Formats: sequence, structure tokens, C-alpha cells
Amino acid sequence: MSKDIKEKGIITVAVGRKYAKQAKFLALSCMLNAPHIPRAVITDNKKYLEPYFDIVLDYNNNLGAPFETKTQLHLYSPFSKTLFLDSDSLVYNDIDYYFNLLDNSSFLYYGIPRQEGEWYYDIEKVKNEHSLEWIPEFNSGMLLFSLKDSFDVFKTANDLMKNPANLNVGFFRDKMYPDEPFFALAFAKMDIKPYEDLGRFSRTLIGAERISLNVIKRYAHFKKFNMFVFPSVVHFCGRLGGFFYFIEKNRLFFSTTFFSCRSIGKLILFIRDIFKK
Repeated sequence: MSKDIKEKGIITVAVGRKYAKQAKFLALSCMLNAPHIPRAVITDNKKYLEPYFDIVLDYNNNLGAPFETKTQLHLYSPFSKTLFLDSDSLVYNDIDYYFNLLDNSSFLYYGIPRQEGEWYYDIEKVKNEHSLEWIPEFNSGMLLFSLKDSFDVFKTANDLMKNPANLNVGFFRDKMYPDEPFFALAFAKMDIKPYEDLGRFSRTLIGAERISLNVIKRYAHFKKFNMFVFPSVVHFCGRLGGFFYFIEKNRLFFSTTFFSCRSIGKLILFIRDIFKK
């Protein structure tokens, strides 16, 4: 896929009306809190999202379902340093820190290496079948990668997704394979361990408590699994996440609507003053 490669930027996938609306709010949070970072979206609703993204890319269903598209991001991304975020995420603070990490790494994610337990599959069984020492349990709502050095990761994950063999991974909501179990196996095969981010990478609110969020005032911090985290990105999956996502989306909506109305009002007054002279 021929493209003009830019230095760095955010990319998300928004296929379907629900996800396009989510991507709009992700873009609004970026406009407020990381306005200098270019934004790209892979979508089937270009007209709706063009006002909010710098680069709007056509979703190609020949490359697979939306989750499989995440294993093909290297074919879509127009950024040398790419931050992928799920569309139901919001940016809370400056994110230049993330891109700087790619000066010394080619692929970064947050997770926990596991030797056993149930996740999408029996970790110990899959680990032994593939002669691995660990498999990461992680959330793929945030992936950070260098475009030129990540091809093998995406290809391995995509190959595994197309040929799941004996992994016994079930469909997500009876529709399509999730990407996470295949990325996890690719990471383990290539010995790409989770990055110890000290609570800065994207977090979901699953298992969180003492939650304090305000996307307008640029702060997010909460306690998760006995650790206080202060991510620059929050991923609002899960029931609790959905509740807080509703609140934060309304903050964004009313803040940006008020700003627009105020700006239009100032313009009207300016024009009226001109005609008075």
C-alpha cells in the first residue's frame, strides 16, 4: 500500500456507526490534550470522520474483519512511529513520551507474562505446545510500534489468526476472532516482553477503584490491582468503563460545543462591529 510516511501519529480503527462515534470522541480528546500529534483513522465512514482526523483511510475488508485489521496495521499506518488506540479510548495528557520510547524499541505494549492459567486459551498448554516460557496476558487497546521494524510481528500474528490450529479461540460476540490471543503468541515467539511502564500506558477500568478522571482538566488516576496508575490514555471497555465513558464523552461534548458556540458568537459580534463603523 503506497503512502506518504510521516514521523509519528495516532491511528485507530472505526468500522461501523458505533465505532465511528467513538473515534470522534477519541479525536476530540486528542484535539484538547495532544493537538500537535497527527491523527489517522481506518474506517468505512469517511464523510463522518473527515472533520476530526488528519488522515482518513478506507477500510479494506479484503484484508480481514476489523480485529484482523489490527494485525495488518503495518499496511495502513502512515506514521514511522505509530500509536494505535482502540476507538473507545480517550487521551488525557501529552503523549510525546510514548513516541520517544520507540527510539530504543520496535514494539511496545503493557501486559503480564503468564506461565499458566486460563485466558483466551489454556496458557500452560499452548505455551508447552509451542515450546515457550511465557505468554503475555494483555489488552491490545494500545500498541506502540516502529513501522519499519514491526513487519514480522504483524505477519506472525496475522498468520496465526488465519490458521488458529488447536488454539480453540472462540469468536468475539460470535462474530470474529479477537486479535489479542494471536498477538500474544506472536510476542512470545519473538521474545517481545511487556514493557514496564510504571502506570503510564493505557489502562482499562476493569478491576479499578478510587477512580478520578477528567478529560477536560487533563488528569486520570486510579488504583488497579493494588497499584496506583496515572495513564495518559484510558480505554473504556467493560461495564464500569462504559459508565465512566458516558460521563467523559459528555464532558467533551459540552466543552467543545460551548467553545464552538462561543467562537461563533465572537465572530458575529466582530462582523456586527465592522458594519457599525
